[in-house]
Amino acid sequence: MVELTQIELKKTSLPVDEAASRFIADGRRLAKEVNCFDFVPSNYENAWSTLDALPRGRFCEWGSGLGIVTGLAEMLGFEACGIEVDGELCRQSRELFKMHGLKGEIYHGSYFETEARADFYYVYCWPSIMAATETWFDQIASADSTLLICYGQDDIRGMRSSSQFDP
Repeated sequence: MVELTQIELKKTSLPVDEAASRFIADGRRLAKEVNCFDFVPSNYENAWSTLDALPRGRFCEWGSGLGIVTGLAEMLGFEACGIEVDGELCRQSRELFKMHGLKGEIYHGSYFETEARADFYYVYCWPSIMAATETWFDQIASADSTLLICYGQDDIRGMRSSSQFDP
């Protein structure tokens, strides 16, 4: 069993900017049309304040849904991509990106089968696959990568491989 070490995450106190607010609003309108039984959206404002406090780098959202967190990461200056297993959500997220002039890629597939390299991986997965998600992160992530894993919409935790902290 993989054991990750939780690291402290800071949040910015700056509000979501105007362009990101419009992007979130358009995404929430699209979400009302989502016909995917297990789609649960993130708290986008919470994701924004967490991402804004991080150093910029490569970002990959696992299970990206409508790609809203991926788009926010791009707006904040990350090199951002998402991976989504549901083809319709991929299509809708690409349309949303196009509407807002975003260039981030949304890949169709399972993040358990894709080794996108990133400094930060973001996931809001079902509790039943959290252990598998942590194991996958430990297997593919570089030594200095951080897993931003949601334990609910308002609870984003930063995790790193425990081996990074061994003397």
